[in-house]
Amino acid sequence: PEHFEGIKPWCGLRPCSPDGLPIIGRAKGNDDVVLVTAHAMMGLTLAPVTGRVAAQLVAAEAPSFDVAALQPDRFRRLRLRSRVIAGNR
Repeated sequence: PEHFEGIKPWCGLRPCSPDGLPIIGRAKGNDDVVLVTAHAMMGLTLAPVTGRVAAQLVAAEAPSFDVAALQPDRFRRLRLRSRVIAGNR
């Protein structure tokens, strides 16, 4: 359409985690780092609640909801569990 003339197309990355859930929590081994990423296509939709939880984590407050399933180290735990199941430690 003519109202798009002169506008260059662009694309942006949509960071996704292997399990499709956001990554929210402190980085293992560095409590000064709070990770809040991998929202895929839900970034704008989840921004208000994610911002609140990130602020609570930075302020060392209890998050508004349980973020255990969103912890960054969940992938490390999965790798370790699969190695144990496979017999490879």
